[in-house]
Formats: sequence, structure tokens, C-alpha cells
Amino acid sequence: MVEQLKPHHLKCQPIDLAPYALLPGDPGRAKMVAEKYLKNARLVNDFRGLLSYTGEHNGIPVSVITTGMGCPSAGIILEEMKMLGVKTVIRIGTCGAVQKNISPGRIIIPNGAVPLCGILKTYNLEPLPPVPDYTVLRAIVDAACALKKEYSVGIIATSDAFYCEIPQAREWEDKNVLAFEMECAGLFSLGLVRKIRVGAILTATGNILYGEQVMETEEIALAIEDEVQIALDAVERLEYGKEHDG
Repeated sequence: MVEQLKPHHLKCQPIDLAPYALLPGDPGRAKMVAEKYLKNARLVNDFRGLLSYTGEHNGIPVSVITTGMGCPSAGIILEEMKMLGVKTVIRIGTCGAVQKNISPGRIIIPNGAVPLCGILKTYNLEPLPPVPDYTVLRAIVDAACALKKEYSVGIIATSDAFYCEIPQAREWEDKNVLAFEMECAGLFSLGLVRKIRVGAILTATGNILYGEQVMETEEIALAIEDEVQIALDAVERLEYGKEHDG
């Protein structure tokens, strides 16, 4: 008899999570989204600081779930969301730009991720390209267009080592990689094999090669709010079948 897997870090029940989930790495961002953008939001998990809330956006049940930093933590959360019935996720994160023409506060929508991380080898996923689900990607792009937000679409890189990103970025700048972050490749690839639709939208909080790697400014804070609005609009498009009317 095969033992039924159960979540050990998201200490909640399937009824506590919505089919749609937004995934910030930062628990503070999860709290901000729940309080500012979701109606009737309730805390459903706080174990190990993985703050998770479920509420509604324009009548659609939506959860916002902290992943923590890096692919290992994000992979645990995606596995447990699968166990709990989540069907579609959008990472709402931050990144460090690599290209000289990308300024802090720019919104980046990844259409693929260079996997400079170990999780793909562990799961034997190295032959698979780490790409987002197309319907989620298209819904995010259409939402950004409809909301008249400026954005860039392109390849990003997912790194395991924040303090090695500067030398890594130098190697990938001329290959037109837009930015570096720490979760997307793992989420994209694991989503493919676990049959969860995964997409992402990121805000550049600095420029790794042409400025500060991480900044905290009002412009960046406003851009993060823009990405949350885009992600929620994308959820509406996916729920009501409006992916292509942007």
C-alpha cells in the first residue's frame, strides 16, 4: 500500500486554499497582498514563517502563499500545494536586472529561466526546459497590456547563490538574459511534472551589473503593487476564459 503524502509545512486543509495562488517569497509581501488586495482574507498557515492567506478577488477565491527564498523552499511549497488541491500559481517576486537598459522598478515577465540551480538534477528534470505554462504567461501579458503597465518579456536566470550572482550575471549578460532571481526555474519545471499551471511576474529591485543589486525605493514599492494588480487581473482572465482579449 502506497502511503498518502501529506503536507508538513503548510499546516492547513484542502478547503483552506483556493485553486489560484499567488507566490511571493517574502512573508511581508504575502501579508500586504492579503490586507490590501483580497477581500475577507484569513490566515491559514504561519508555520515556519510561511504566511499563507486565502480571500477573494472580485468573487474569485485566491490564496497568497509565502515560498521563502530559493528553489528548495519553493519546491516544498509547490509539492504541498499540489497535495492541497491548488491548480494555478503565479510567482509575484523580485529580481536583479542584468541588462544595462533595465532600471530598478521595471516589471519583467519571464518566458523561460536558465536553471543555475540544483533542484532540476535532484528531480531528474534536466532535459525539460524551465518554461511557464503558456496560458498563464499569456494571461499575465494581456493583463499588463490592459492595465497599461510597462514591462519586458524574456529569459531570466534562476540562481542558488545570491552572493555569486555578480560573476554569474557577467557570463549571461551577452546572452540577453534579463535578470536573476532564485525560484522560477524550479517552479516552472516542477509545475510541468506535477501538472500545476505556473507563471511568474517580477519587479527589478536593482541592477546587478550597473548599479545596486537590491534597492528599496518608493518607485520599486509601487512597481511591486503594479505586479500584484497584473497577477490578480491575470487570475480573472484565466477564471473567465479571457486570456486573449488584452
